[in-house]
Formats: sequence, structure tokens, C-alpha cells
Amino acid sequence: MNGYVTFETPDGDQIAVNADRVNFVRRYKGGNVVSALNFEKGNYIVVKGSLSDVCKALAEA
Repeated sequence: MNGYVTFETPDGDQIAVNADRVNFVRRYKGGNVVSALNFEKGNYIVVKGSLSDVCKALAEA
């Protein structure tokens, strides 16, 4: 899946994210355990992983 990264949500579900559609990544409430991937129009998805782990995975896609 070129350009897509698979993450796990805090509920344990798997989700594939198109790295090109992510505008920015921010820390979600709760420390470095989860991050929020922000998309266009203010929509976001919460995924497991610290900021550095999530950004690294997106950069490698």
C-alpha cells in the first residue's frame, strides 16, 4: 500500500492512513501514549504512538 501507513487506534482497531492527506500531527491528551493526525477541514484521527514514532512512520511512507 504505497503512501499508506497502518496505525492502531486506542480501541485496538487497525486503520490505514494516506500519509499525503495528513496536515499535521499533534499530541493528544494523555501524554505521549497517543497522537492525533489532523486532516483537511479540522478532522482528525487518534492513533497509538508518540509524536516521534507517528511522524517517523508517516515520513517513511
